[in-house]
Amino acid sequence: MAYSRVFVALKQGCQDYAKDVRGSVGRCVIELRNGAGRLILQAQGLKSDCDYRVCVLTADSYAEASKPLYVDGTGKGELKWEFSPKNIGVEVADIKSVAVLVKDKAPLIGFVDGEYNWQSCLMAKDTTNNIKKSNAEIKAVEAAAAADVINSEKENSREDENFREETSEKEKLIYIINEFDRDIDEIKKYSKIGTADGENYIFSKEPQTPFGNDEVIWVKTGLKELCLVKAFWKYINNPFVIKGCKDYKHLLVGKSENNYYLAVPGKYDRAYKLEAMAQGFNECRAYENKPVEQGEPCYYVLKC
Repeated sequence: MAYSRVFVALKQGCQDYAKDVRGSVGRCVIELRNGAGRLILQAQGLKSDCDYRVCVLTADSYAEASKPLYVDGTGKGELKWEFSPKNIGVEVADIKSVAVLVKDKAPLIGFVDGEYNWQSCLMAKDTTNNIKKSNAEIKAVEAAAAADVINSEKENSREDENFREETSEKEKLIYIINEFDRDIDEIKKYSKIGTADGENYIFSKEPQTPFGNDEVIWVKTGLKELCLVKAFWKYINNPFVIKGCKDYKHLLVGKSENNYYLAVPGKYDRAYKLEAMAQGFNECRAYENKPVEQGEPCYYVLKC
């Protein structure tokens, strides 16, 4: 029984379609069993009022799922698509990327074996389709001209309209490429999710010493960057973490020889400390290890 499976982690390609500041992420599994293909895509953090289409891409072509991705009011969506590689013109082994597209932008994009210029395969296939379409129209015009001069003139008018539509499509593709160029650094960063490169990236930032010499490497970071280190994954959607990052525009993450730490900024309040402890943040530390006092800035610290 022939079987193959491809897993693709999807990262936010642009912010326009993210439901909130937490951004959007997704995952996709593509399976091939005895010549039959199946795609299962799950996404979260997307706006619900958009028309999302899902495409699998190779180096020089792509295929679009036969149905769109529907996203509910919570920002979550799931697509299950069964297909025949022969019918869609794409072999599973050749798939290099999966994209969730809206108009001329990619809210989510993921790569199988590293990034590449995936827009070029869209342009290549669309150009081929446009050539076939134009050839069919020319034959139709010639047949109409032989039968009726008036019909020929009408067909020529249609050709002009189609030419303008094709030009518009090419302009859209160029816009996609330009937009991708602006987002490329963001995509490169989040392609390292859960890898050693991701951890190296986040801890290569300028080190901080918020609590003096405590033998922990501390760096400032943002909410989305927590996904780069697997130890922090379950805290990305934590309301206590989200509020602290939103109010103070940063978080602290730390690493010692055997442990990871997450520190959420805030002001010390006895009642608030109880809430922090309920979320697992059992330690409260003031800057430079000063005494913790009511109403003063502090960090609520959790050891992962």
